Amino acid sequence: MTAPTPAAESVAAVTPIPTWVITGPLGCGKTTVIARWLAEKPADQNWVALLNEYTDAGIDALTVAAAARGAYDVRLVPGGCLCCAGEADFRRNLQDLIHHVRPAGILVEPSGIGHPGGIVEELLAHEAAGNIRLCGVIGLIDPANLDRTDGTSVAVREICDAWVLTKADLAPPEHLKKFRAIADELFPPKSWVGEITQGVLPTALRHTVEDARADREPAVSVSRPRAHEAERAHAHLPAHVGAGGEPRSIRQGLAERREFHHLDRHGARWIFPRSMSFVELRLLTLLSSDLSLFDADLSRPERLKAVIRVDEDAWLLVQMVDGRLSMQPSSWRRDNRIEVQLPPGRPWNVDAWDRLWARCLRGSTIAS
Repeated sequence: MTAPTPAAESVAAVTPIPTWVITGPLGCGKTTVIARWLAEKPADQNWVALLNEYTDAGIDALTVAAAARGAYDVRLVPGGCLCCAGEADFRRNLQDLIHHVRPAGILVEPSGIGHPGGIVEELLAHEAAGNIRLCGVIGLIDPANLDRTDGTSVAVREICDAWVLTKADLAPPEHLKKFRAIADELFPPKSWVGEITQGVLPTALRHTVEDARADREPAVSVSRPRAHEAERAHAHLPAHVGAGGEPRSIRQGLAERREFHHLDRHGARWIFPRSMSFVELRLLTLLSSDLSLFDADLSRPERLKAVIRVDEDAWLLVQMVDGRLSMQPSSWRRDNRIEVQLPPGRPWNVDAWDRLWARCLRGSTIAS
């Protein structure tokens, strides 16, 4: 998708329209989820489903319309994915909904072959203009598609706020276990992870995702068994929050930071606004070198994970484990996130890490 339009012509003094994206590969159950959503909404609320079908047959639109309850509108963008061939129709429909229809809510369903990144970018531009409120991106996967590694399937896992296994009643135990294992490795961690049947999304999913977006911190999935969370806590530092773990600003208006301390392990998580970006070469050069040469209070982390914006529409997933640094493109779009964990017993100076990130921000005036 090309750069967002002046989507962003704001509608003054009106409440932003709650908007959700339901995305996933072909056959994963997106249409069923949307149909159930509209069937269960309050009858007096007018919701609009903006559906993208690869053909112009309109079968999905008919399915959703047959299930909807009360006031609704189903709009079809046929003949190609929203991020390319259907881009103009998508924008035209979205502008009409924002400026004229003003529904109680909007559900956007990209086709199962389209990349969701451009769509989310467009919606975020509208959110910045105060036109909509992007409540969340719900990524769906069914048992038959768990092993898919094509670009769209990977992008869905990366960009979503909640990751949901559909048709769970048809999944053998090994598929459920594999789904959870994949979910545990996703970064940023998802606000909600769980399984559903018959296309019914739990109310808790929507609340958890909305709360997490409002707080800009991922919440623990309410669907995870306590035993699973306790087990996961030993491997993931953020489960251990010390008394001083409340987020505080590095510099006014720049970022939120949360420190974690457990026994002799220390670490922190930083969240920078998506409007900020990092200088890729500078960051990777520093992380690849002896950090103590930059600051005597820094040492090589045991584990580092980050999703950072490095250009207008380019984001990277950066990982370091046991000194090995890797990077790859990421479809995450919400914000910049960095997570660091030091080896046991290493001295911890969070201000030194603040200085490192400040040096790598685009537009930084700190000498190279």
